[in-house]
Amino acid sequence: MLSTRTMTLDAALRRAITNAPGSIRELAKEAGVSHVFLWAIVHGRERATPRVARLVAGALERRGKRCVVEAARVRAALQGR
Repeated sequence: MLSTRTMTLDAALRRAITNAPGSIRELAKEAGVSHVFLWAIVHGRERATPRVARLVAGALERRGKRCVVEAARVRAALQGR
């Protein structure tokens, strides 16, 4: 029987991968994991591991910070700075 904690980790990682901007391959590269493994998690063929979840979470956090910085650069360019 699956524990609630594991099912929650699977669901959370599946949702994060699915909703992440860009492709699974890009996210996997940034996280340092196999894109095939992330695809398998999304499609329920593999279980999420705490290690992979931490790596993907870190990649998403870095991506978010980078997106904010790039957005600020675009806005500055719009204002002629």
